[in-house]
Amino acid sequence: MQLLKGTSLASIIGFTELTRAAQMVNNATFRPFTVYMLVTLIYSGLCWPLPYLSRRLENRLKDQHLPTVKGQA
Repeated sequence: MQLLKGTSLASIIGFTELTRAAQMVNNATFRPFTVYMLVTLIYSGLCWPLPYLSRRLENRLKDQHLPTVKGQA
């Protein structure tokens, strides 16, 4: 989640693009609740699995034994 939200450029572009698209659809359909609920679901769908995937990647990388240089611990 921090990858998507913490990266300022990705956060600004993602949020801005989603809200701009929602505004355009809302202007065409006049159904703001439906449009913004869908935008919320899309953004949540992007943010929700990221912490799980990042933890899984961290565990996978932690479990790999990297060779150490002689003389270093």
